[in-house]
Amino acid sequence: MYAQYWLRTFDYKGISKLSHLIANLFINIIILIIINLVGLVVPVSMENFIVTTYYVLLIAMLFPTAAMIVRVLNRKKR
Repeated sequence: MYAQYWLRTFDYKGISKLSHLIANLFINIIILIIINLVGLVVPVSMENFIVTTYYVLLIAMLFPTAAMIVRVLNRKKR
């Protein structure tokens, strides 16, 4: 399911379940929490890399999340 979340990033015409959206958002939050926890244990010299990785991944997660929200709304219309 999570792989389909990323593979259907630009699919705005399909439909998706609300439960899939919630599950994928939960997985995204867990991934971001793990990156934050890694940031606590890495040396100070690596902190910039961890912060950059966090923000790049956060921005990358916006696109499939927006597409999935549109697909859930499409399901509600039908």
